[in-house]
Formats: sequence, structure tokens, C-alpha cells
Amino acid sequence: MTLHHTRSTYSTMKHSTAALLFACAPCFVSSFTNTGIIHVSSTRRQPLSMPPLKDSLAPLLLHLQEMHDKDASVKLDDPTTEEASSYMPYDLLPPSDNWVANSTRRLSRIDLQMAITKVKRFVESRLETDLNLFEHTAPIAFKSGTGVNDELDGSESKSPVRFKVPNQFVPRGITPKPLSELSPEEQEEAKRYAMDCEVMQSLAKWKRIVLDRLKVDVGEGIYCSSTSIRKGYKGDVTHSVIADQWDYEIRIKEEDRNVETLKSYVNKIWKIITDAEDDILQEYPSIILEGHPTAAFRLPKDITFITAEELHAKYPSLDVHGREDAAVREYGAIFIIGMGWPMNDGSDPEEVRSPAYDDWKLNGDIIVMHPLTGYRHELSSMGIRVDSDSIVAQLKHRGMGDQVDLPYNRAVINNSLPFSYGGGIGISRLLMLLLRTAHIGEVQCGVWHDEHYRMVSGCGIDLIPDRIIDLKSKEEVSDDKAMHP
Repeated sequence: MTLHHTRSTYSTMKHSTAALLFACAPCFVSSFTNTGIIHVSSTRRQPLSMPPLKDSLAPLLLHLQEMHDKDASVKLDDPTTEEASSYMPYDLLPPSDNWVANSTRRLSRIDLQMAITKVKRFVESRLETDLNLFEHTAPIAFKSGTGVNDELDGSESKSPVRFKVPNQFVPRGITPKPLSELSPEEQEEAKRYAMDCEVMQSLAKWKRIVLDRLKVDVGEGIYCSSTSIRKGYKGDVTHSVIADQWDYEIRIKEEDRNVETLKSYVNKIWKIITDAEDDILQEYPSIILEGHPTAAFRLPKDITFITAEELHAKYPSLDVHGREDAAVREYGAIFIIGMGWPMNDGSDPEEVRSPAYDDWKLNGDIIVMHPLTGYRHELSSMGIRVDSDSIVAQLKHRGMGDQVDLPYNRAVINNSLPFSYGGGIGISRLLMLLLRTAHIGEVQCGVWHDEHYRMVSGCGIDLIPDRIIDLKSKEEVSDDKAMHP
């Protein structure tokens, strides 16, 4: 397998040189069985220290560079070719100089899980104390057609996973007859209690219903640990079809629907995040690779607020992700205010948002720079929720005015639900940042294509698998079939 990276000092490395790089991290001792399945032998429970970079990694990188410069016979594959980047662009992977800084090189798999648990407990405890929240049970599915589920950007590709609940009694082990084989009377009876349902995509709207149900006081709220399936997302280093987050919602007064309230809550959440970083690095100092350029990285104690319009004006020649990359490299952490409406010059919005939960003038995202990937890393979306005016205007703008009579939307328009502020903090995104892993799949069990496993395994990325993974290349599989027909 050949590795590529467009941002590294050498554009490709053969498997043998990648193995040399692994030798810099003594706790990552890998062996390949004849089936190609990776086994990691380290099960040490204590954090392990690494040799200083100047004593281990630098000479190796210099040696590899010299080999590359002197050996004209080495054939370098072009990472921009269709074959090389057929699944995912290689420049989404962390730069090769940062592979060794991945904490999974120093933390055992058991240590990593313990660190994950510690971060989760820390954040949840602080959500309760700092934001006056209590934990509430969360649904994993909704009945379709109510307007409660999150439609994300409203496109069909981002639509929820749908299924039907027949609500029929069927004796165990008996397969029911298909509808076509039933009499008209039996068909009618079979459909009588059937429900069209869909997998939850987020709890943005549902939480507001719960606030009303619980009759919480102003300044009180709930949070849920939710897990959803988002089939429209293609898996990469920071995106997974499995989305897990802390969903929270707080009751506010109508007069508190303003930017000052938004900033106040953002600052409280940012304080929780930076304190969580301090806490986990104290408990597991080997998350940091001492001597590596990324070792000095810490989240800024203050987050920078910038409106979508200001960001657009500051970096006029860059696209959305380009200007967010530039901003986090300059400030470390930003909160972009106002996401959903097009720019004043008519250009596309900073991000397409659902029209029925956040007020697009009073919402935003927390975005930081991840020290290993070197680019934007979104942690949280949040905002003050729509009122009767903003929901109608936003539905109309998106060409979804026919949805005003969906039960949830009608309740907002009729002022039947409490005013609220809420959002979601990405659990795995935050873990990937604070634990300094190179891939979101190292802190959550996602569902990844075999080709994705092949791409990232050579970088030392240790995905948590949902199945037994065979890392043989297509050529190796063909050879096996030829040898063992």
C-alpha cells in the first residue's frame, strides 16, 4: 500500500518506511497476521512517555528525506489521481509530520477508553453546575410528519433514516404474509396501527417540547446524551455517519432573545471546554508528545466572537471553509454569529441551516483548530430558538412555507412553547480534540468503508471497528484467489 499526503515534506512513503515511523512510538507495537488484521500488543495501563522528538523522529525524517532525494528509482504516485483519491482526498489526513503526535501512539486502548469516560463525566458535571441543567432521557426515533425531527439542511441527501412500525402481533418465529396475499379486510387491519417513523437526527426541537412539559423555570434546562445516524454524511477524519452530542436546552425570557444572551452562554460553554482540557492533560500528560511542535498547543482561554458578515469581509477571496481555517489559525477559537441567511452581497450563507429551530440572526458555531489536522474543527452549534416571526420568515426563505402547519411549527407560531436557547456539543469531536487523536473514529465506534480503513491504517490511525477488518489490498485478494481457487 502506498501512502500519500499533499502537505508533507515527502509526498509518499512505502509501507516499510511507515513501519520505521511507528518504531518511534514504542507503545504502538503492531503485527500483521496472514489475514491482514491489525493487532496492537500494548495493554499497559499507565500513560507512557516518549523520547524527545530531537532524539527519535527528526533523524528518521531526515533519513527518509535523503532516501527520497537520492533514489531516483522510487516511483511516486500522484495523490491527485482518481485512483489515489477515489475515496477521500489525502489532504484531509493530518500532515505526516503529525502522525507520531497522535495520542493513540502513547495511550493504550484501555487508557484511551478511561480517558474518554473521564472527559464525559467532567463535561456532564459542569453542564449541570454551570448551566443549571439536569440530564433527561432521549429518544432515538420520532413519528414522521410531525416536524419534530431535525431536517439538517433540508436536502434529500440529509433526510433521516426512515422505517415502518407495523404494530401487529406476530407469533415468535412466524413470518407474516405479505400484504399482497391478504384479503382487503386483512390488509386494512394490518395497516390500522402501522406508523411511519424516522431515526432521530438531533433533539433541537424536541427539547423545547420537553421544557414545556416539565414546566421548568427561566434559567433552568435539560441536557441529553444523544446518538443519531446521519446517512448523508461521508466519513472522513472529522465526519461520521454516527453523530453523538450533548443536546441541551435552557428556558429564557422573550426579552433575552438577543446577542448578549447568546454570547453569555457561549462563554460559559467555552469555559467548560477549556477547563476540561486542563483536567485531562493533568490526568494523562502523555496525551502530549513532548518536543513535538504540537506540544505547545492549548486552547485560548477566551473565544473570539465574529459575525458571518465580518468573516466574509475579512477573507473575501476564500470559500467558507477557507475563511474558517484562516480565522482559527489566527485566533485559535472562534464563535461565528449569524448562520443561515445569505451574505449582504448575495453570496451563499456561511452555512445552510434548518429554518425551524435556530433564529439565523442569533445562532452560531464554536470552531477551533485541531492541533494534528491543522484545520478547522467544529465543536458545537447553538442558538436562540425561533419565535413566531423568525420561523415564518426562514421557512419562506427556504421555500418551505407549506410546512407552517406542521404541529411543531404551528406551536411555535402560536407561542405555545417556551422561549429557549439550546444547542449541541459534539461528544466525539470534543474527545478527538482534547485527547489529540488524529481521527474521530479513534474515539467512537463508527461505520467506515474498507477503503477508509486502508487509507488511515498506514498513518497509525487506530479506528475502533464495528466488524473484523481485513486490510488486504485488492491485489493481495486477487493473488489469494489465484493461489487458492
